Amino acid sequence: MKRKVMMKKIDLTVASRIVLLAFMVIFVGCSNSRVNEWKVTSPDGSLKGIIALDESGVLTYQVKKQEGEQQHIVMEPSQLGIIRKDQRFDTLYYDGTQEVKIIDENYKLRSGKRLSNQNHYHELTLSFKNHSGNPIDIIFRAYDDGFAFKYFFPSDGSDALYTVSEELTSFDLPTGKAWMQPYDSATAYAPAYERNYEGDMTIGTSAPGKEGWCFPALFQVNGQWVLLSESNLKANFHGSHLKPYAPKGKYQVTGPESDEAFGYGEPLATSKLPWDMPWRVMVVGSELGTIVESNLINHLADPSKIENTAWVEPGRASWAWWSGYLDGSNDTPEKLKHFIDFAQDMGWEYSLIDAGWDYRPGFDLTEMVEYANNRGVDLLMWYNSGGPINRVNAGPRDMMFDPEIRKQEMKRISDMGIKGIKVDFFSSDKQDFIQLFTAILEDAAKYKLLVNFHGCTIPRGWARTYPNMISYESVKGSEAYIYHADFERNSPMHNTILPFTRNVIGSMDYTPVAFSTQQVPHRTSFGHELALSVVFESGITHFADTPEMYLAQPEEVIGFLSEVPAAWEDTKFVSGYPAKEVVIARRKGEEWFVGGINGENTYKQLQIPMDFLGTGKYKATLIADGKGNKEFSIDQMMVSSQSLVDISMLAIGGFVMKITPEP
Repeated sequence: MKRKVMMKKIDLTVASRIVLLAFMVIFVGCSNSRVNEWKVTSPDGSLKGIIALDESGVLTYQVKKQEGEQQHIVMEPSQLGIIRKDQRFDTLYYDGTQEVKIIDENYKLRSGKRLSNQNHYHELTLSFKNHSGNPIDIIFRAYDDGFAFKYFFPSDGSDALYTVSEELTSFDLPTGKAWMQPYDSATAYAPAYERNYEGDMTIGTSAPGKEGWCFPALFQVNGQWVLLSESNLKANFHGSHLKPYAPKGKYQVTGPESDEAFGYGEPLATSKLPWDMPWRVMVVGSELGTIVESNLINHLADPSKIENTAWVEPGRASWAWWSGYLDGSNDTPEKLKHFIDFAQDMGWEYSLIDAGWDYRPGFDLTEMVEYANNRGVDLLMWYNSGGPINRVNAGPRDMMFDPEIRKQEMKRISDMGIKGIKVDFFSSDKQDFIQLFTAILEDAAKYKLLVNFHGCTIPRGWARTYPNMISYESVKGSEAYIYHADFERNSPMHNTILPFTRNVIGSMDYTPVAFSTQQVPHRTSFGHELALSVVFESGITHFADTPEMYLAQPEEVIGFLSEVPAAWEDTKFVSGYPAKEVVIARRKGEEWFVGGINGENTYKQLQIPMDFLGTGKYKATLIADGKGNKEFSIDQMMVSSQSLVDISMLAIGGFVMKITPEP
């Protein structure tokens, strides 16, 4: 048996290294001479992946979590395997080669829930052959907060193209609860991950449509929380989701629907060898805080491809589109300038010029850039992703699809001083569109442009690989108050599931703090809406409402909106439960911002621990619900890490706190 061991950037004594390797010890024929079995254990020893190859050649994995004397099954034995059009890799034979790595490294992000990150894991690579002698490697990683694996086909020395016709990966969950989002039926605007999250439901519940369930999906099993998703998706594969049926809790991975993008592009993934496929990811924790605070999706992604990222600046943006959609007033240059002025007054970094700017009467881009620059505000510009199958006519379109046209346009606007682009209407997870996503990111980096994708796939680790990837939509957010009558009823519960699901895996451009009514009323209180600026994380926070609506609020609310950051040095889950309520604390410098929302139609009194604070005394400003749901109450207090703060929330209400250390 060949074994290779590697260690990187880890400060341990020789004895400690031996202990860690013992944690990762590989067992062959552990309990049955006809079965090969291997184990990989997390650095703290609490999480264990067990890989088994039975006598018939079927390969499975299982995940267990150790808590004290108790061992919990997180994932039952679940199938591994790939079927290519040319070869089957569902019956495998171990070739005797394995590689073990212990990695402990640090990296930085430019935006997100935590900018400085430690990537500490144990990795096991096993090499197999199929019945024809063709090789496949499977790489497993164990983290303290999760487990992941991916398939890798080594080079065969040819330029031949290979196609995966089916992935056999399954997640066989024990009985428990689930919170999930249905995958979209294909339309001109979908799939775009813009449906309501649903739950709790029984694990194994069938999806409402044949398209299946989205990543990420949250489960509670055997006292443990599990979030399923994927990471490090590259141009050589498609985005994946889960099949609609999960008999006895067996969820299976599947690819895009063939009718996405009106049939344009292939639903199957094709590549030359070597072929490095995306990670299948399980974030695991006994507490919900482990899920909310995890950066595992970014840990698993490739390091930054951009050498100098100092120009990547997260920030806040004024946005005229939402509040003027119904009456068309978002089309006028005068209104756009009004929102630029407001961004200046609030100290926000950006203002977004949304759809239609290329044909607005009286709009001159050069003049608008000059106007914004004179006020210290940078512009972000909306684009239609375009292409021959894109049936959405909003413009400018057909400038991001063709590589040469895209580069010319990016150079043009970058030379003018524009700082970023919002690209919309991709509506597919096929490999052709993953290639388009990554090509846009790579070209934008050359011209130092931030990128915000809308009508798009979910985060899959690109914020680490392409730090100019500043945010994604892929969420049913405030624009649903224009388009979806059910959002009035469903948004409170949906909002309190998102911090445990969609926003865990990456930035989420929900466009928060919508006080006004746009077509569909909202039942959420003003306190709830204000809290979304903290509860939700996005590298660009586009504030949805008008200057007039914001400036009509109390001075403390205006001050909070002018100060709340868009990127965070740390994030702490304080309390909550999916679909009920959630409280999250985030730190920028020495200041903490806390946001809490109530997802239920009942008045609540919470007692919030301040144990996330450091030593010393802090001054706290609490902005909570007032007597009515369109009013605020404001209190000042001194707090410390030992404090418990009593907070009242109206039905579907919320609150924020700004906490500053005393000198």
